[in-house]
Amino acid sequence: MSKTEPFIENSITQVPVRLIVIDSIAAVFRSEFDNTPVELKRRSSLFFKISSKLKALAKRFNLAVLVTNQVVDLMGPNEGINGLRIGNLGCLYTSGRRVSPALGLAWANCVNSRLFLSRIEEVIGEENEKLNGDFVFKKTRRKLYVVYAPHLPESSCEFEISREGLFGVER
Repeated sequence: MSKTEPFIENSITQVPVRLIVIDSIAAVFRSEFDNTPVELKRRSSLFFKISSKLKALAKRFNLAVLVTNQVVDLMGPNEGINGLRIGNLGCLYTSGRRVSPALGLAWANCVNSRLFLSRIEEVIGEENEKLNGDFVFKKTRRKLYVVYAPHLPESSCEFEISREGLFGVER
């Protein structure tokens, strides 16, 4: 992060930086920390420092910050993470699996808004890919949910990505 601020400041004379994307914040933390109480405390402290720095950069330079997190399969109660509700959703599902944000509650408390992107594959007709001796065509729909945002209503939208581009799906 020490080189980020000078880079943004110097870019003003060229094309200004208006978006910082970090993909994926979880990758760093999942590989660098053990699952001990001391390491979890250290990890949480680092979450708060990173999120504070990113928020300060966003405010100072009037830019947006998008940070992706990974999800992990969730085994347990059917309602939320370990029985707790997740923002506007009872549970998170993608590709037919119930999932949970990889970095858990500590990271969730570091962000201003949480979005969840899921995908659903559906078989829609005969074509291309072979499945159980038949040729079928799979179509992947994606859905973007506003899980938590104090300034936005509960909402979602479905879309598809194809070679022709990105298209909304009417419900």
